Amino acid sequence: MSRPAGVTASAIVAILGSIVALLFAVLSIASLLIVTTQPKPPNTAQFVVAGAVMFAAFAGIGIWTSVGLFRLRPWSRTSIMVFAGLLAAISIFSLIITMAVPMPPDVLSAGTKPYFRRSMAVTFGIPLAIALWWLIQFNTQSTKAAFASPVAQSASARPLSIKIIAWANILGGASGVYGILARMPAFLFGVIFTGWIAVVFYVLFGALSAYIGKGLLDLRERARVLAIGWFGFSIVHMTLVTLVPSWRHRMLEFQLTLVQNQEKPVAFDPGKLIDLSFAFGAIVAGTAIWFLIRNRAAFVRTETS
Repeated sequence: MSRPAGVTASAIVAILGSIVALLFAVLSIASLLIVTTQPKPPNTAQFVVAGAVMFAAFAGIGIWTSVGLFRLRPWSRTSIMVFAGLLAAISIFSLIITMAVPMPPDVLSAGTKPYFRRSMAVTFGIPLAIALWWLIQFNTQSTKAAFASPVAQSASARPLSIKIIAWANILGGASGVYGILARMPAFLFGVIFTGWIAVVFYVLFGALSAYIGKGLLDLRERARVLAIGWFGFSIVHMTLVTLVPSWRHRMLEFQLTLVQNQEKPVAFDPGKLIDLSFAFGAIVAGTAIWFLIRNRAAFVRTETS
């Protein structure tokens, strides 16, 4: 079957986006070579290298997926839909933050703030539009037929929502590498961990997330139950950090330790930022739990087959 024009266009857009991500990675490393008389925040090099690695990884996945789209490989359709779902969630969250979170008056003047918010709306609105386009394009009957194969037919019992949740866990676990490379502190139940304890935290977090993600892809019932518990734990943790004054204060301290490693941070109101971040996170976690419960039949069929 011939390749739909929308698939070709999507592959080209994905390649262009991957090239941009790769360019960001190169420029990030190049910025370390710039000599300046201004003192740099602590762990600047680690943060830059970790960010460059992240951009390079996304670029590699994007190019790999684009090649698969040109060849109508069934796995590439799943890959771009998973990425589209994650891109949509990130874009929506970023739009909410930039539009709704107040900025202190010393960051931008009153006349500049509307232009800043409009530019941010365009910056995050374009990726959101692309993500929605991909989610629609790759769920049309013509596109599904173009990617159809015996292997894809055997994997059709795995719901799309489960694929997205699974790969979100795998990628989330892999993001722990960023925390390790950047020497970022970790935060849990009002306690800030640093040094080797933070490294152990990110390793355990990554291993658990990867285990859940792989188990969901294999439609293992144990992984589904563990995922529900993991997302439920996340909701409880975010709720407690929001409501317990001492934990909330420690969370603000934790946020400041991250901001000090950025040369020109955009200073949003930290309290509002935490509230919106946790509210959005709770909605995402709750939605994931709903899909995991709703699609229980797919796991039961696999366990009993």
